[in-house]
Amino acid sequence: MTSIILELQELAANPNSDVEELLNKTYMVARKLKISKLIDWCQNELSGYQIDDDIPDYRKFYGQLKVLHPYTGQYIPFHVPDEKKQLLTLIEFEPSIGVIRNLLLNNTNGFFEKPIPNEVRTWLIEIQETAIPFEPKIIFYKSDLMNIQSKIRNMVLDWALTLEEEGILGEGIQFSKTEKELAMTNQFNIQNMQGFVGNISGGNIQQNIHDGIHIEKGNFDSLAEYLAKNGIPDLELSELKTAINEDSPPISTKNFGKHVSKWIGNIVTKVSNGIIDIPITTITGLLTKAISKYYGLS
Repeated sequence: MTSIILELQELAANPNSDVEELLNKTYMVARKLKISKLIDWCQNELSGYQIDDDIPDYRKFYGQLKVLHPYTGQYIPFHVPDEKKQLLTLIEFEPSIGVIRNLLLNNTNGFFEKPIPNEVRTWLIEIQETAIPFEPKIIFYKSDLMNIQSKIRNMVLDWALTLEEEGILGEGIQFSKTEKELAMTNQFNIQNMQGFVGNISGGNIQQNIHDGIHIEKGNFDSLAEYLAKNGIPDLELSELKTAINEDSPPISTKNFGKHVSKWIGNIVTKVSNGIIDIPITTITGLLTKAISKYYGLS
């Protein structure tokens, strides 16, 4: 019977493996071995990070500030002082690994646009000092998202190899009492969940997302008001209300009902396709945090 740890090693070593499958199996092992921090990490990667979560360093990267040439349709570099450029172009990518996979599969031009907050966009247009200013954009590439996948594969591979070295292999998907006790004693967590590219500080660039969340438990009007302020259209809010009414209240932020989960997925897809103008890097966390507040889960 094949060891689940050896299976994880094989999956993690394959640069073309499905990272969502890899994380689901890692989560299963973490649950069986009761490795608490690893359980939390897998859940965050599979469900997406929330607004107030610490985003791992391997999910932080810089985009490129460019302007769209109105006649050629090409993107050209837009130069601003370095200290402002770093603040403007920092991306902390919160969406789940499943969303990342879908973005990579459905993207045909090799890059993505990160929406720029209105206040920042106005400033970037004003400093051009030209009669017909170019439209500023922050661009990031498929390779940035592929790098997140690669880092996760590498971390899981190192972790699975460490388990083997310590004599924890399992038989099939089961572990012996001795293996469980060894794992619980040592808490074999994946190393550097918060590291890989070093610490990147974000500064105080004003975001197009309202940080204060004032949502009363069970009060849909307060939830709708908050989401509307952050760019969710009225029609989508009406559909959310229907979804909430059709679902039973969840017991945790990781287990919304199927109708609410489907609604969140639809919103993320519309944001990634540019139908709804909200930063793709923050939408999953924004929705999860707000709906959790409504349910009284956070």
